[in-house]
Amino acid sequence: MKKIICLTIVFLLVTQTCASALSWAYFFVVHDGKVYEIKEDMLLKQYEVGEMIGKVETKADEYTGDYYGNASNYYEIDTVYFKIEDIPINEAIAVQTVEGHYVKAVYVHDAPSSFKNVLMSVNFWTIFGVSIVLLVGITVLRSKQR
Repeated sequence: MKKIICLTIVFLLVTQTCASALSWAYFFVVHDGKVYEIKEDMLLKQYEVGEMIGKVETKADEYTGDYYGNASNYYEIDTVYFKIEDIPINEAIAVQTVEGHYVKAVYVHDAPSSFKNVLMSVNFWTIFGVSIVLLVGITVLRSKQR
């Protein structure tokens, strides 16, 4: 009986300490809540690339698969996104791999929403800031009326 208990404990410890990274189905970037699949075989010319529209700000977690904000599971933070001339942003964007080299990233689906996305949102902080200012203003006005 003691052998079975000891072997069970050892088995549980060994299996719990082993961690492995995810194997992603494809490389992607996220821009404004939209996931774009990287098409490494679709290189773009300089004249096809328009203005900068964003950049990678966070990395996808390779163990949990979680990501938020403008993220990527492949490209490093500060990798830049560009609009592709004559193609709507909701269809495809360009990702700069190195200076002067761009690959096409095609829209796949909307990113899953998470609480971190809300916290990263400019709208959230604008509403939060205005609410604080209003709350402080009302408190000050009430205290002056007494």
